[in-house]
Amino acid sequence: MDSSNMTALDGVKNHPNIVELPNTIFVCPTDREDDSVLLYTMRLSNNNGTRGTVDVSIWPTAVDHPPDAIDNMRGTAIRLCTLMYPPYVYYSELTDPEQANARYDPKYKQDDLPLFLDGTEVMLLLEFCRKHNCTIEASFDEVSLWGEVFDNHTGTGLLGAVVERRADIAMAAIYFWRQPYKFAAYVLPISRSGITVLVPKPRMLAPWRTPFLSFSGYLWIAVFIAFCVGALAVWLIEKVRYQILRPSNETPITISDAMLTMIGFYMEQSARMRTDMASCVCLFTSLLFAGFMVGNSYGGGLAGVMTLPQYEKPIDTTRDLAASGMLFAGGALSWIFSMLQSPQPYMQTLVKNYRIRNDDYLSMHTKTLDLGFVGERTEFSHFVPSDFVDNEASTKLQLLKDDLYWESVTAIVTKTSPFRHALDDLIMQVKQSGIQHYWELSMANRYLHTTSQRNI
Repeated sequence: MDSSNMTALDGVKNHPNIVELPNTIFVCPTDREDDSVLLYTMRLSNNNGTRGTVDVSIWPTAVDHPPDAIDNMRGTAIRLCTLMYPPYVYYSELTDPEQANARYDPKYKQDDLPLFLDGTEVMLLLEFCRKHNCTIEASFDEVSLWGEVFDNHTGTGLLGAVVERRADIAMAAIYFWRQPYKFAAYVLPISRSGITVLVPKPRMLAPWRTPFLSFSGYLWIAVFIAFCVGALAVWLIEKVRYQILRPSNETPITISDAMLTMIGFYMEQSARMRTDMASCVCLFTSLLFAGFMVGNSYGGGLAGVMTLPQYEKPIDTTRDLAASGMLFAGGALSWIFSMLQSPQPYMQTLVKNYRIRNDDYLSMHTKTLDLGFVGERTEFSHFVPSDFVDNEASTKLQLLKDDLYWESVTAIVTKTSPFRHALDDLIMQVKQSGIQHYWELSMANRYLHTTSQRNI
């Protein structure tokens, strides 16, 4: 490029996509006989403080060490798209600009109101801007939430905002999902998160069920079949005996008499036993021993059942949840993105049992205890989201002992994001320091219901 042709340089710097390449070096030959060249680089700034604008200027640079434009972004705004999701993200409007650390993206809201951002993930971006001298312009999507990404390079929610380049970065417990990666990029893992389900605790069984708990269902069926066969055998042998002996002082017994005889054996009570025929002696002796075994087994089982209160079968694991057939719900489809391609049958059952519901519906069913509630177990053992669970409901719910799956929490940026590598470096420094434990504990104490968290 001819160094005297500044019009060409101005045309380059005014290109709308040049901000994606801030470290571009322009090589311009000079008119000297030694064939020397001049080097120019770009500088990003936001000198006038206007929202939504980035000033690009061309500056000459040294040969040995061209400056990195990301080291000092001179107030350039990073467009953040997020949602209310403590402890990861929290935001609020302020009346005092001195306490604000962000502003609204002008394409999201025209009013230039001061914003306060907080949260374990937002703290990373705030630290990045403090280090690299940039600002944050935020937009929020509380309707589509995380949203979806489609093959035609469009999308909804947080993911769609980055894919369509309406935002430079999106944060709010985003995972390494396959579909968005076609059109966007991820930063390094920020933390670990386990997706689990909050299910009703097992309730105490009704007292009327106590007599039936001594035997299992299959054993009750076996006892009933043995009872019917025994009653039929008693009735048949009594009928044969009556036909052979023809006693004058007796009447033929009925099937009801045979059943009462069997009840006497099972209840270990006295029962009429015939001893005038060998077949009767063998039959009644066998039924007597069978009755002793059934009666003693029932008595021992009943004693064990009545020792401690009996509860419903608990739902402790993901396989228990699938086997129970209980529906579970969340506020977005993104909760099951990572499960959709699973080949395991019980995981496919869970996918079929998942429902998308709003917070009012979820809050109502925390009282009826007929629904599970999907959420995530954060790296340092907090359950979110939990805003629909009050203190009373939290005492009646429990977490599964295992996770549906676990993921690494990340942030999504545009494919050509110029600050991604610098943000990756900061993430590694923060993780090595161990300060994330303190950040999460602080955010949980500020923005989560501590009583509900403790009960869960």
